Amino acid sequence: MSELGVGSFIYEGEIYDKMNNFSFDLDFYKKWLVSKPGSVLELCCGTGRLTIQLNKSGIKITGLDIAESMLEKAREKTKQENLDIEFVCGDMRSFSLKRKFSVIFIPFNSLQNTYSLQDLELIFANVRNHLEPDGIFILDIFNPSIHFMVDREKAFKEAYRFNLDDGREVVVQEKCEYDSALQVNRVKWNFKIGNEERIEKLDMRCFFPLEMDALLKYNNFQIIHKFGSFDESSFTSKSQKQIFICKKLSNQ
Repeated sequence: MSELGVGSFIYEGEIYDKMNNFSFDLDFYKKWLVSKPGSVLELCCGTGRLTIQLNKSGIKITGLDIAESMLEKAREKTKQENLDIEFVCGDMRSFSLKRKFSVIFIPFNSLQNTYSLQDLELIFANVRNHLEPDGIFILDIFNPSIHFMVDREKAFKEAYRFNLDDGREVVVQEKCEYDSALQVNRVKWNFKIGNEERIEKLDMRCFFPLEMDALLKYNNFQIIHKFGSFDESSFTSKSQKQIFICKKLSNQ
């Protein structure tokens, strides 16, 4: 098996924005961020899909991401909107901003691009170090679906279709292969762009429900709420998402 990771093409700003032009999670994050006055840190902010809209709602927010190509797009959009948002290029395992935040959140399944327990614990420790004593930590991840992954192992299926700004049509087909030893869904995306074609990987670590509950507990977080969708419905076996509202333990 190849080394785990995410293909660099997926981090290209225009491609990322065309594939992720939804807002079904915006109201949820807006509600929880407004509920905690103070500054907010978004980890894995990408091209600012959430960051910019949250800032326009009056939320003081900083965005951090490891991909400079996506941050360039975020800064470009911020300038077009005449907004003042700090975007920082950094690794969520090791960043140091030398200030604390009332809310830190990792949206859009981004934690699932972390594959080792060591890296996960570095992220959780860094979140604790940057969180105000009464602050909250929010993350959303998939509730793994074995049925979905088995179905997507059979053949490539169309997942996205859109046009680039230069008019070229892009068709993205998806195929999965579940690596049970590493609990990783090895996703392959076949990009057909005009007459060109390329395969990119998007390896997604699967965190099963009781596993993530335990990981948060043993990394000194208390789960305040666990939702199964952004409408705040209760988490069940049929939920597509695991959405956590946490606070760090008082002795941290």
